Amino acid sequence: MSVIITADSTCDLPPSITESRNITIIPLSVLLGEKSYLDGIEIKPSDLYDFVKKTGVLPKTAAVTPAQYYEVFKRETDNGNSVVHIGLSSAISSSFQNALIAAADFNNVYCVDSKNLCTAMGLLVLKACDLRDKGFDARKISNRAAALVPKVHATFVLDNLEYLHKGGRCSAVAKFGANVLGLKPVIGVDSGTGKMDVIKKYRGKIDSVYKQYINDSLADISKIDQTRIVIANSGGISGEILAFAKGVAEGKGRFNEIITADAGCTISSHCGPKTLAVFYMKK
Repeated sequence: MSVIITADSTCDLPPSITESRNITIIPLSVLLGEKSYLDGIEIKPSDLYDFVKKTGVLPKTAAVTPAQYYEVFKRETDNGNSVVHIGLSSAISSSFQNALIAAADFNNVYCVDSKNLCTAMGLLVLKACDLRDKGFDARKISNRAAALVPKVHATFVLDNLEYLHKGGRCSAVAKFGANVLGLKPVIGVDSGTGKMDVIKKYRGKIDSVYKQYINDSLADISKIDQTRIVIANSGGISGEILAFAKGVAEGKGRFNEIITADAGCTISSHCGPKTLAVFYMKK
């Protein structure tokens, strides 16, 4: 019997990694007007940005249904496998609750609330893969992954608040007049609650802000787990800035793996273009 690691599409891990690590991705849906598309399968971020430019209407997203999870869980358990599912923060989406509903019909399906999003959630998925590859069973993988949730450090800096504000995913943004004041906010995910809040504010041109954010994120390298780090972006950020981020990570740390990732459509629907994130796990 094998342990199958499944994850919501919001983990935003590159296809090369999901394929090599044998991760089963379960897609959320992105709604553009009346049409629905499967995240990462039927639509890409540039499509939704084009839609917003043409229509002025922001995309919406829809959770994975219990039936969709059930189909995946049943297929794997019918094949004699057990499943560890890493889900998008329950404070952000009903997907995790739907996964629990589906998992209740199985004795060997375990669900972990990442209390996070994007490739910060992906870091937990990869930790689960590490444990699976070391021979741990599904119950132990689930317990250990859940214990690592508070160690995930997730922040991202926004160029524009329109998407996050109108999407209603971060209530603090509604009372934060960054667009008027010329400030660029850093949003942090509370690993205890899975909720987002404004944790820092920068002022200046966006490329300078990116560099400040990168340096500040990696200022205390001694407290960072050097296994892996993720530099993620939602499109529209120059190659120079992404190379700068990777260079800072290489210069300050000794990471076994530096992952560069593109935010998928679900995440991009809420943060908009030109969002930069540095994700890692604390020691």
